[in-house]
Amino acid sequence: MSQTQASEQLSYEELQQQLQHAELAAERALSELMVLQQRQALTQYCHTPTSQRMQQLLQFLLKHAERHRSGFALMFVQLDHFQKIHHEHGTALAEQLIERTLTRLTAAVRQCDSVAQLGSDQFLLLITDVSRIYDTVLVAEKLMQKLAMPNGLPVPASATSVSIGISRFPEDGKDATLLIERAAASMLHAQNRGGNQFSLLR
Repeated sequence: MSQTQASEQLSYEELQQQLQHAELAAERALSELMVLQQRQALTQYCHTPTSQRMQQLLQFLLKHAERHRSGFALMFVQLDHFQKIHHEHGTALAEQLIERTLTRLTAAVRQCDSVAQLGSDQFLLLITDVSRIYDTVLVAEKLMQKLAMPNGLPVPASATSVSIGISRFPEDGKDATLLIERAAASMLHAQNRGGNQFSLLR
């Protein structure tokens, strides 16, 4: 290889590295932006009784997990088309959809896990004893399969799809508020990619 060719090869490799660094920086910036957006959206729910109970449970679990060096996951679940269903089918059917979604989420997790409703179409799940990222993926896939099953309502199954955002302790933070925000940001990322999927921000 001539000196000129070696120089061109090196320049190409440098460009590849710069591109990779730029992509990582953009990913981090997008993650932080989503956290900020969801922090603003979650402000109206942070003082509700349900949210307060979940945060108390989170604080207890954080102490327990730190003491025993165990892990857990938060899953922020939002219906993708709730506003459209509410507009086209009315309040009564929209409320039925929320009730059945909450029932299915509760039935799909273990008794040691917790489910809370945050907003009209948003839910927060606390999944205990999670040691691997694969565990959270399995739970998310199970939730999506359960929610996709016919629910007896006069709407197509595709209209009741959800987006799920996942955060994990301790990988995504050691603070309850930050873990909720990152799970919500992951959910928004899933929605922005078309919904009906789950996401973990890296």
